[in-house]
Amino acid sequence: MTIESRQQIRQSESWYNPQVHQATGVIIAQTHADPDEALRRLVGHAESTGCPVDAVAADVIARRITFT
Repeated sequence: MTIESRQQIRQSESWYNPQVHQATGVIIAQTHADPDEALRRLVGHAESTGCPVDAVAADVIARRITFT
């Protein structure tokens, strides 16, 4: 994730969605990544699948998507 992408997510409505932060925590637990890397993985998955970050976050929390 570029600096611009990171700033975009932090300025978007998704940043205020608790599920995005919870999903980031799930990714940290699954991969032992640091928080920035976990967020990069979440956003990267959303970008690669064309799904909204909020939808991917919900799928991560529901264990429909895993990062192991």
